[in-house]
Amino acid sequence: MILFDFIINNEHPSLPGHFPNNPIVPGAIIIEKVIQKLSELETPKEVTTLLAIKFIKPILPNQKVTILYKNISPTLLSFECSIDGKVSVLGRLSTR
Repeated sequence: MILFDFIINNEHPSLPGHFPNNPIVPGAIIIEKVIQKLSELETPKEVTTLLAIKFIKPILPNQKVTILYKNISPTLLSFECSIDGKVSVLGRLSTR
């Protein structure tokens, strides 16, 4: 099990267009963080394929997001992005 936290602040350049007057963090930015944090491990993992992603709840600017990774096999991980213990995004990815 691996844990990381991140926050996308309200100054992020993707927010004004997604959506005007009601910004939410775009899915692409969330997935970018999920991939980026794996490259920061002591033994970095390179993502080769996004196998499944399910967006359950929007993530808003300035919310602290916790990513929980679980090893399924040496090259397969599941992940959850949650806010205050409530899951917002679920997925699986393959690595090398």
